[in-house]
Amino acid sequence: MPNATISVDAALKARLADMAGQTGQQVDEFVEALLRRIADADVRFERGVPLLPRRPGAPTVTVADVGRHAKNPESA
Repeated sequence: MPNATISVDAALKARLADMAGQTGQQVDEFVEALLRRIADADVRFERGVPLLPRRPGAPTVTVADVGRHAKNPESA
């Protein structure tokens, strides 16, 4: 398997380091696990936007739900 170098900006690097720290992992192992999960996922692309399948049993949010919550944030 070939190795690759991925460049990220300072803000993303800091965010990844923070997330890795929350899990108790080193940044490299955290990012590798994260990228493997993405690569192994059932992802399809629509106009360049990645779309992940819904989890079984996950609720569907309707336009009406969004509108209701936007008008009344306490309803969430």
